[in-house]
Amino acid sequence: MDPIQVLGQKDVRREVKLKDENKAGQLLVKNTLAEDALEENVGGVKNQKRYVRGMSKTAKKHFINRKDCPVKNHFIGLPNWSREDAVKAFDSYLWSQHQKDTIEKPLKDWFNARVKELMAGHNIDLVDDIPIVKGEDDSHGYTLKKYIELLAKEL
Repeated sequence: MDPIQVLGQKDVRREVKLKDENKAGQLLVKNTLAEDALEENVGGVKNQKRYVRGMSKTAKKHFINRKDCPVKNHFIGLPNWSREDAVKAFDSYLWSQHQKDTIEKPLKDWFNARVKELMAGHNIDLVDDIPIVKGEDDSHGYTLKKYIELLAKEL
């Protein structure tokens, strides 16, 4: 399952099979399902809590286009701009700020908090203000997702 998913307001978290392990490099988290399976295989021997590589079942929702969110796409709503144009403009803006190392403090803090959540084993849902996200051109959440994964790999 993909630990970070971009959703619309009516979307639900999808179970996605990945060939690779979590790209961000997961920490060890408690997994009661693995613990139960281990106890069955050992034949009833009671062991202390086991830690395995994996994600917790908890998904933290973050609404990425609310007026108080630091990662809001400010290009949406500009006259004569389509949503696709606004998403591409945000993508260019974020990556250019990253290359120049000039990302503002509220954005840095928001990204660092998401990386900590990911590394702690939580799933992250980036919820946009549209009903359904159909593709990468619909939401700037995919840019945020790629950036969070990049920061997590750098740790």
